[in-house]
Amino acid sequence: MVLDRKLKTLLNMKVQENSVAIVGWEEGSAGQIHSWLEKMGIYHIACFVNPTDKALRIDNRKIRREASQFSYPTKNSFKDKPLLNSSKWAPSLKEYGIKKVLITTDDLHHRFKQIHYADENDFELINAVHPTALVMEDAIIKKNVILNARAFVGYRAEVFSGSIIDSGSQIDHHCVIKYCVTIDPGVVMAGNVTIGDFSTVHTGSVIKNRIQIGNNSIIGAGSVIVEDVPNNVTVVGVPGKIIRHH
Repeated sequence: MVLDRKLKTLLNMKVQENSVAIVGWEEGSAGQIHSWLEKMGIYHIACFVNPTDKALRIDNRKIRREASQFSYPTKNSFKDKPLLNSSKWAPSLKEYGIKKVLITTDDLHHRFKQIHYADENDFELINAVHPTALVMEDAIIKKNVILNARAFVGYRAEVFSGSIIDSGSQIDHHCVIKYCVTIDPGVVMAGNVTIGDFSTVHTGSVIKNRIQIGNNSIIGAGSVIVEDVPNNVTVVGVPGKIIRHH
């Protein structure tokens, strides 16, 4: 796919050797990652990608937010960077010479598909590790992992591709975080915990040591998990109880 000349001029892309395209446009994820990743000086953010073929139409006048600082995307830009709207974004980025991408989309299965698409098209998937995050000795961090501010990854823990560990969460020794998991802020995991593929652990949950959380499961905010959790369930409470199968 060759970009329309008018769109190419509109984007006015600036590309450097260390340029990265962020796939995703949400202010709470892609936006904040852009703000600290570029300041670290390792990467230059060339653009954002909305991985659909429809341009965004967000009317911020209809959105009530108390925060005085909040960035909204337009149809073709976000945070003063170009925004490309395309489900098949790989050829366009290659045309500009962009070789590195970071997938930040919220939906876990969609994130996995975007990572697979990037792999198929020979992009380098980078990690985004906040300067205040702490990764202990012999931990294994795979590709396209996001560690937000003050995230802790313990000794010999393993974090698989596509996982996001949010601010202040503690992943202790020998924990295993499988593919495309989201760990919300303030989660505490003792040692030897495993979180299965495509699972979400919500804010402030506590998981005791040697617990297995299955695939596609959800741990509700503030839950305390003292027993293994099977696949495809939602668990909430203290102690955690299954409230839904899905």
